[in-house]
Amino acid sequence: MDHLYGNVQGNKTDERHRGPASQTTVSTKALIPLLIVGLALLFSLAALGTMTYLYANKRSDEQKKYALLEARYKNLSADLNDTVLRFGLLDAQHMDLLATLNDSTKCGCRVCPEGWIHHRGKCYLFPSSKKNWEQSRDHCITLGGHLAIVNDKQEQDFLVAKSNQVSHWIGLNDLAVEGQWRWVDSSSLSDTKAVFWFDRSHLNGTDEPDNWKKEDPSGENCGCISFRGDWHDNSCKMMKKFVCETLATY
Repeated sequence: MDHLYGNVQGNKTDERHRGPASQTTVSTKALIPLLIVGLALLFSLAALGTMTYLYANKRSDEQKKYALLEARYKNLSADLNDTVLRFGLLDAQHMDLLATLNDSTKCGCRVCPEGWIHHRGKCYLFPSSKKNWEQSRDHCITLGGHLAIVNDKQEQDFLVAKSNQVSHWIGLNDLAVEGQWRWVDSSSLSDTKAVFWFDRSHLNGTDEPDNWKKEDPSGENCGCISFRGDWHDNSCKMMKKFVCETLATY
């Protein structure tokens, strides 16, 4: 009996000792899901924080871009307003020019082609290139004019002033008959009664035209305004600047 009682007591003792261990195991197992949930929440919070940070940075970049676009818009608006203002001024100037042109047409005023200089109803062109006399004559013809014809002292003074002390061909020559000087329109030099040959009498020399043949055996058969402002006969082969002339148009 004692033996049986001892076994029973021993079994009860073992059961009492196993009870708390079993409870600890159960409690640990119950904590695992909580731990997983906690970790999930922690990762979620970390992800949320990262997303919040990225969103804040992106929003900051967008705000900077917006500010830049807004500044550009303001600059473009200012440029547009300035362009509109300038256009208005140009349009007003255009209308003034049209009115002036209409007035000049009504009053009979004469105008010249672009680049030509108006003087007393005629237009004059002083090309920058140099040509011989025949090339100069032909070039003026292609432009709708002719080499300049000097009719009086006022025209001579005008050409001299515009020549800037540089020799220029004019439309005077004696190519047909030596000594009979004519203009390119076939009129005689005596018809214009305007003669401005260089006078060497005070130098005890020969006056112009002298038909000097030392440089050109064919002589000097073309007239020019010299750098001094008087007339010289020169070899027609010489390269010089020249003056074209045409009538101004209404």
